[in-house]
Amino acid sequence: MGLSSRGTYIKNIILPGFVISGLAGVFTGALIFFYKWGAEFIAELSGSIYAFVYSQPVFIPVMLIGLVGLALIMAFFIKDAPAVSGGGIPTAEGILRGLITFKWLRTFLSMIVNSYIAFFTGLPLGNEGPSVLIGTALGRGTNNLFNRTPAWDRYVMTGGAAAGFAVATGAPATGIIFALEEVHKRFSPMILMVALSSVVFASLTAEALSIIFGRTTAMFSLTAFPSVPVNLCWMAIVSGVGAGIIALLFIKGFTLMYKLLSEKIKAVSIEVKLIFLFVLIGLVGLLLPSAVGSGHSVIEGIMIREYLWYIILTLLAVKIILIILCGGAGATGGLFIPILTIGALTGGLLAELMLLTGVPSEYYSVIVTVTIASFLGATLRAPITAIVFFIEAFSGFNNILFAALGVLISFVLMEILGVKPLYEVVLERKLKVMHKDEVPRIADMEAVVRKGAFVIGKTTRDIFWPPSCHVMTVVRAGKNFSTDARMDKDGDKVLKEGDTLLLRIETYDIEETKKLIADLVGKQDYDDNDRLRSRMP
Repeated sequence: MGLSSRGTYIKNIILPGFVISGLAGVFTGALIFFYKWGAEFIAELSGSIYAFVYSQPVFIPVMLIGLVGLALIMAFFIKDAPAVSGGGIPTAEGILRGLITFKWLRTFLSMIVNSYIAFFTGLPLGNEGPSVLIGTALGRGTNNLFNRTPAWDRYVMTGGAAAGFAVATGAPATGIIFALEEVHKRFSPMILMVALSSVVFASLTAEALSIIFGRTTAMFSLTAFPSVPVNLCWMAIVSGVGAGIIALLFIKGFTLMYKLLSEKIKAVSIEVKLIFLFVLIGLVGLLLPSAVGSGHSVIEGIMIREYLWYIILTLLAVKIILIILCGGAGATGGLFIPILTIGALTGGLLAELMLLTGVPSEYYSVIVTVTIASFLGATLRAPITAIVFFIEAFSGFNNILFAALGVLISFVLMEILGVKPLYEVVLERKLKVMHKDEVPRIADMEAVVRKGAFVIGKTTRDIFWPPSCHVMTVVRAGKNFSTDARMDKDGDKVLKEGDTLLLRIETYDIEETKKLIADLVGKQDYDDNDRLRSRMP
C-alpha cells in the first residue's frame, strides 16, 4: 500500500470507523450507565408500591386507574415513535439491516419514557433491549453530528448498538460478538472495527462512572462456581435438551400469539391491548410479586436455591405467558433478561431433578447457569454469543466446555426442528405490520462507482448494502475499455473508481433504494428501466 493509498485508507476508513464509533461509544456508555441506574430505582419503587397496595387493598382501584393511564401514555409514544414498540433488540436489528426507518432523537426519548413506564408497571421486560436501541439511536445522532456521511450511518449505529448491549449486560466481549453473530450474522473487518471501538470506549466510560458513583457494572453479583468433573458431562446434555424443549414452546407461543392478533383480533387498538396487559400485570403483581418485573432478582434467587420446585414451576409458567402477552401487545421493553429468566427457571427445575439422582448440591448453580446459556443459544440461535456471555456474566472460565456442550445440544435441537430465532420472529411480525398488503419489487440495476465514493478501497462484503441487495457482478474497466468481470460470490472484490456493479434488489421503495445506493457509490442517472444511462469511462 503506497503512501497516498495509506492516507486515503486512514481518512476514509480508520478515522470514521475508529474515532466516530469511539465517540458514539462514549456517549452510549455514559447514557446507559445512568439509564440503568434510573431503571433500578424505578423497579425498586414499583415493588414498594405493589407491597403497599397489597397491605392496603382499598387502594387497588386507584392502582388500576393509574395503570390505565400509564397504558395510554405508552400507546401515545408508540404511535409517535413506532420503533419503540416490541423488543428493543429485534427493532435495532431491523434498523441496522436497513429494514426499518426511524427518527433517532424521537426514538431515543420515547424509548426512555416508555421503558421506564414498563419498569414502573412491573412488565416482565428488561433494560437490555432498550439499551441496544438507545445505543443505535445515539450512533445515528453521533454520525449526524460529527461525520455527516450517510454511508457511515449503519456502521456507527452498529457500534452504538454493541456498546449499549455491552454496558447493559456488563459483558463487553459479548457485545462485540453480538454485533457480528446476532445483528449482522457475518464477519467483516469493518463491523469488527466499529463494534470494538464503540464497546471499548463505552465500557471504559461506564467503568469510570462506576468508580465515581460507587456502583458496579456487573450484571450479577455471584461467587465463583466449582468445576464440573468430566464424568458429570451428561448434566450438560440434559440441560441442553431441556432448554431446547422450553425454547421451542416459548417461540411457538410467540408465533401463535402474533397469528392470533393478526388474524383473529387484528382490529383491537393498541390502547385496548396495553390497558388489558397493564391491568393483568397489576393483578398478578399483587398475587405473585416475583412474576412481575424484569426477573433479575429471580435469577439471583434461583442461583442460591431460594425457591422450592413448585414455586419455580409456577413462576416459569406465569413468566412465559406474561412475556408472550407483552410481545403480542407491542409493549416497550427488552426480551434479553426475560430470556435469561426463563432459562434460569428451567435450569432450577432441571437442577432439582438432577439432585434427586445423586448429583452433589454444590453443582446446582452450575446447572442453572449452563441451562441459561443453552436457552439463550437456542432462543437466539447464536451459540457463540451464548458461550461468551456465560464466561463473562457468570465467570464461567472453569466450565467452558460444560457450557459449550449444553449450548451445542440446544442449538442442534433447534436446527433439527427448524425453529426460527425469537428475534427473527419478532422482527418479521413488525415488518409484516409495516408493509401490510405491499408487494416488494424485484429489479436488476447497474451502478458505476464514482470518484470519491464511500465503497472505494473496500471489499463488497464490508459494505452495508441496502436490504435484499446483492452484488451479482463487478465489471472493471481496463485499458482500451476492456473488462474483467466475474461473480462476486465470496464478497472479496475490492472496489475501485469506475467499477460497474450489477445489483439485484428486492425493495418496497425503489426510490429510497436508489438513494441508499447513491450514498455508497455516488450519484447515478437512471432511465425508466432502472438501468444506468451513463457509460463506463
